[in-house]
Amino acid sequence: MTALQDLLATRPALLLDFDGPVCSVFAGLPSRQVAKQLSQAIGIPLPPELGATSDPFEILEYAATFSPSVAEATEQQLTRLEIEAVSEAMPTPFAHSIIRRASTRQEVAIVSNNSTAAIEAYLRAYDLRTAVSGIYARTSASTPLKPAPYLLNQALAELGYRPDEATFIGDSITDIQAAHAAGLPAIAFANKPGKAEQFAPHKPATIFELMFELSEALPTETRTTLYRQG
Repeated sequence: MTALQDLLATRPALLLDFDGPVCSVFAGLPSRQVAKQLSQAIGIPLPPELGATSDPFEILEYAATFSPSVAEATEQQLTRLEIEAVSEAMPTPFAHSIIRRASTRQEVAIVSNNSTAAIEAYLRAYDLRTAVSGIYARTSASTPLKPAPYLLNQALAELGYRPDEATFIGDSITDIQAAHAAGLPAIAFANKPGKAEQFAPHKPATIFELMFELSEALPTETRTTLYRQG
C-alpha cells in the first residue's frame, strides 16, 4: 500500500483545497486581470512590488493595511470577480469523479482561501454540492486565510473529526503549512513542473503529480466498512 492509499484508507474525512485540486479558478478570467481590477477598485496606488502581481490575495492583504472598510470593499469586489471566474473555470481532470466517489466512502469538504460564494456557485453548476459535506472558505475580509489553520480547524470542528481522522489535499506551500499547523497530514498536489521539489523541504505526508493517482488510490470499501467504530 502506498502512502497515499494508506492515508485515504484510514481517515474518514477528506479535505480538499479548491483552486488546483478541484478546478483552475482563473483559467478563463486570468488572475492578473483580477488583480488589476482589484487594484483599480481600491483607488490607492500600489507599491512597486505589487504593481505587476498576478495574485489577487496579495492585493486583498494590502487593502487590509489601510482600514477595515477598504479591506471589506476589496473583498467584496474579489468575491464578485471569483464568481465570474468560476463560470469559466477549468475542471481539474478526474476531480469531479473523485469527489463523487470519495463522498460515498468518506466525508468530503472544501477548505479554501477563495470565497464561499464562488465555491458554492461552482459546485452547484456541476451538480457536486450534495457530494460535499461543507465549504470552509473566505466569507469576509477578516477571515483568517491559509497558511493560518483557522479554516481547517473550523472544518474539523463542524464536521466532528479529530486531526488524526482527516487529511488535507492542497497544491501550495501555504496549504502544507496550514495542514501542519492544524495537526493534519498534508497531501501535496504537485500539478506544475518543479512543484514537487518546492514542496519536499516542507515535508508533506506525500506528494502526487496527477489526479489520476489520487483516483486510483481511493479506497473501494464502503464508508461503514472502513470506519466502523469500536
